[in-house]
Amino acid sequence: MPYIAGELVRVSAAFETGGAATDPTTVILRYKNPTGTITAWTFGVDSQVVKDSVGNFRADINANAGGTWYFRWEGTGASQGAGQDSFVVTASNI
Repeated sequence: MPYIAGELVRVSAAFETGGAATDPTTVILRYKNPTGTITAWTFGVDSQVVKDSVGNFRADINANAGGTWYFRWEGTGASQGAGQDSFVVTASNI
């Protein structure tokens, strides 16, 4: 079920090394809105990226436009990895 424009969409990432939750040296969330604008948030710099526990991070994206949104988590250093996904937002009819 798609989200509706104006909702906050929570995205999360879990980083592991050898099966154990591990904090990367740097954690970056990049997302692209339907118009193609890319935003990047870095944990420890941008308050939007929150650490819930070792290796587990989340952020809320203000999905304020209809269309497909893409996001990518990146970890570097101690637990290098990346993952990406997307979600669909329905434009408001009002």
